[in-house]
Amino acid sequence: MRYQYFYGFLLTFCLIMYNAQVSDAVKKLAKPLENISYAESSHIGVGGEESKIYNQFKKVAQSATNDELYYFAMNGSNALKVYSGKELFKRNDKRFLEIYSFYSSNPLMMKYTLGCVGKNKNIAEFLKDEVYSAQDYISLRDMLLKNNNKQDEIEKTQLKQIKELGYGKLTEEDIKSVKIQLEKIDNKKN
Repeated sequence: MRYQYFYGFLLTFCLIMYNAQVSDAVKKLAKPLENISYAESSHIGVGGEESKIYNQFKKVAQSATNDELYYFAMNGSNALKVYSGKELFKRNDKRFLEIYSFYSSNPLMMKYTLGCVGKNKNIAEFLKDEVYSAQDYISLRDMLLKNNNKQDEIEKTQLKQIKELGYGKLTEEDIKSVKIQLEKIDNKKN
């Protein structure tokens, strides 16, 4: 009987904290993602169609603060957890490492579709994949920016897409620093 009261209190407390942590506008944008247990890359399928789930999260990310994203990364649906964690990395928020550490120590398996291939892995692994793939985006972005006055339409489109994916401000030094911290977390776990 005691446990029923405890769990009732815990549920009430969580709902109050949810309301205090996230603005109404962001809650409304995140509502379609509340019960999604999987995630997708920006383009999926053989034809590379835009992902509706990912596009919905982009709307959330445009309005959400880092604190709101952190809340979703720790308390949201699987889709919100992985997308929010990745977004915090792109924003160079140091809490990304807390999120990685948490899911590394408390594995939560989910499906993620990248293009037309789906994989089931721990959220921490998806977050780590984001860090390691960011290097390619940043290198391409920096190369395209060096050729700023010689860019053709394809290069301008590539640069625009890289910025739309959230890699507008992240630097190679930021990525190196995060990689070192991820290695430390992984070494502590082993």
